[in-house]
Amino acid sequence: MHRAKGLEFFAVAIPFLSESAYPPPGAVKSAVDAADREDIVTQYRSLLHVAATRAKKALRVSWSGTANELISDYPAKQV
Repeated sequence: MHRAKGLEFFAVAIPFLSESAYPPPGAVKSAVDAADREDIVTQYRSLLHVAATRAKKALRVSWSGTANELISDYPAKQV
């Protein structure tokens, strides 16, 4: 996702967006307080936005178990 900034692709797939996998648990555990945790989550939310907006025609987001809170505001289309 970090290298996608400024690029465009016909289709983009973003896998592993379950609640337990994104943001990476190690990144969240490294937070020293609630404000730091919120900053980390905001950074990963922004990174996800950049990755998702690289798709010109198709975007596929997948997860296993519970969907991440960062994508819960968007309507899901079951395929």
